[in-house]
Amino acid sequence: TFLPQGRLTLTARADGVSTLGHLVESLGVPLTEVGGLTRDGTPVPVSFIPAGGERVAVAPVERPQRVPGAPLRFLLDVHLGTLARRLRLLGVDTAYQQEDPGDAALAT
Repeated sequence: TFLPQGRLTLTARADGVSTLGHLVESLGVPLTEVGGLTRDGTPVPVSFIPAGGERVAVAPVERPQRVPGAPLRFLLDVHLGTLARRLRLLGVDTAYQQEDPGDAALAT
């Protein structure tokens, strides 16, 4: 977590010019760790400029992250055996054969 130990809320002053994303980062939370922002219960983008007196909630990134098109599958060429092994170790469905099956087999 990025909040000080035992704190669930922080108070920050909005200057009316800085975006909500900049304000969140200035409090020590990298935007890559922000899953969503809401202002008074309404979702807002990081480009939103708060006026002050608003309650903002910062949600964490959902873990594990959803990947569009999942489950991912890869068909690797003959010379990529090491990559195939590493992808399998990461849990990615990877088709690999040491022999070249030929273009006709790949087309099916």
